[in-house]
Amino acid sequence: MRFGRGDASRCRFAASPLQETMSAFLVLKNPARHGWYLTWLHAVRDIVAEVDLGLLSVAMPSRGHGPDFLWPSPTGPFSTIEDDLAQVQSTDPGIVATELAEQARRLDPRTVPDGLYRTLIGDPLTARDTLVAQQRLAWHALVAPLWDRMRGLLDADITTRSRQLADGGLEGLFADLHQRATWQNDELHLTGLRHGVVDLRGRGLVLVPTAFGWPNLGIGPTDSTSTSPPALVYPMLGAARLWERATQSSAISRLLGAGRASVLAETFLPATTSGLAQRVGLAPATVSQHLSVLRDAGLVSASRRGREVLYRQTSLAAALLRGESL
Repeated sequence: MRFGRGDASRCRFAASPLQETMSAFLVLKNPARHGWYLTWLHAVRDIVAEVDLGLLSVAMPSRGHGPDFLWPSPTGPFSTIEDDLAQVQSTDPGIVATELAEQARRLDPRTVPDGLYRTLIGDPLTARDTLVAQQRLAWHALVAPLWDRMRGLLDADITTRSRQLADGGLEGLFADLHQRATWQNDELHLTGLRHGVVDLRGRGLVLVPTAFGWPNLGIGPTDSTSTSPPALVYPMLGAARLWERATQSSAISRLLGAGRASVLAETFLPATTSGLAQRVGLAPATVSQHLSVLRDAGLVSASRRGREVLYRQTSLAAALLRGESL
């Protein structure tokens, strides 16, 4: 991936409900590869059984490259599922036809229900509209119930990565973003993907953390003629926290109170008051009060980044929480 003049200044972060939905659907299609999602897979099994996602399943490969138009780059840092779906809905029918035909060539027609295969290679408007409808169903079934907590963790990742970018530039950011991403001579080298070169051409790059994408790295769209910036989808920091049950020992809960203990546990990454409120399910005013007490007690520190104040566990708090699990 080649960075040219202006590309570095056009790099930005975004969280995408649709990217998360598509990543979750890939986990659903190939559950054996994703051991730590077993609790989630069990929880959604009965719900998914009642939802028709047949064409989406055929259009998306379990691994490897798939139709780019199903994974649009987020238009902004706070895009909604409807914002993302509107991008898919507006895809030129010619692009839809070309990319679905390419996917159809990867398939063995004997393994696909005849009706679904005909829809995949038939009228691109019908296929596009059906896929958008099934993406919306997948969002509601797979991701929407988790989104508030997930969004708080995604925001925490973006906060941390933005600081890395500010402190060390692109070299500092990509130093530990993913083991398959390496920054060399104004180029980002990504291994494990299709061989090729993507010239950003001043479009910049959208960096999209994901909870469901671990341990993979994804990129799209890869067509250098596209006017949209490609999105690099990478596993977010602290992804395992999403699947952990919120447990604190009875001792720390008695000491701090259940709400304050949960706020402290979630400051393992720098986070704002609003981000923490999303993750613990408390009102921002309540979280602010808890943070004030924790800060006075030396359990969290505060630092300013622009207009935001970020809170993070101190070493004392980390030692206290580690001691609980012994």
